[in-house]
Amino acid sequence: MKYLILFILFSQSAFALSPLDLSYEERNPETEDVLIKRPEKFLRNESMMYDLNTDLGIRDQRKYTGKDKNRFAVAGHVSGDYERINYILGLEFNYMRRTEKYNQIWYGVQLFQHRTFFNAITQNQVAQTSDNPNDESKYQRPNNSLNHLSGMGAGVGYRFKLLTEFYPTEDVFETVDVFTNYLTMDETYIDQKYTGYGLSTNYGIHKRTSTKYFYGGKASYNIGYVTRDAIGTESKGDRSFSIGWFSLAFEMGIFY
Repeated sequence: MKYLILFILFSQSAFALSPLDLSYEERNPETEDVLIKRPEKFLRNESMMYDLNTDLGIRDQRKYTGKDKNRFAVAGHVSGDYERINYILGLEFNYMRRTEKYNQIWYGVQLFQHRTFFNAITQNQVAQTSDNPNDESKYQRPNNSLNHLSGMGAGVGYRFKLLTEFYPTEDVFETVDVFTNYLTMDETYIDQKYTGYGLSTNYGIHKRTSTKYFYGGKASYNIGYVTRDAIGTESKGDRSFSIGWFSLAFEMGIFY
């Protein structure tokens, strides 16, 4: 009987532990500890990154990429047609900010300028018999006619890591974004300026070299509709162009 009572008392003391018996660190683990222990739950779209201390040759403290707030990048564009890669040459700047409530969504602005050949973005209108000497169909531009195309716009994007399903990695991520743009096209053959609106859609794959810096490539598809001022009694259709182009870009930037 005496041994039975001692066994019951020992069992109660061993199994009746309350949360108050745990240390503060055990009850409030660091974010990094949680991420390391449960990466399958917390690292679906983000990761832990290191900065390399070049003076000491060691890695500094890890940073959770889910805390990124701002993104600024510069991209250089060329034509997506590998046989005519120089038909589009351009430069783009973009700034994106992460939303607070829907933290996988980013919003921001872009600014770009491209030097393009006429046949890389549009084509001549079909020649028509018209009494108007300024009808667009009267101007049959050569393919190497030069255009300067500029745009600025606002849009939204999404950052994700779909490739990690096939190739687990902490420092590679993907982005998609869509921008609505105001476009200006300076057409040199007849020395006219066209303006209008369009859309840009981008898909990028980037590699982070540290907690701040990244580089990578992206594909960009663009469409638009531009019009010049009327000369005489021209209709809008007689002085407008539908334009579109596909470009590839090398991009580098910073998170902060």
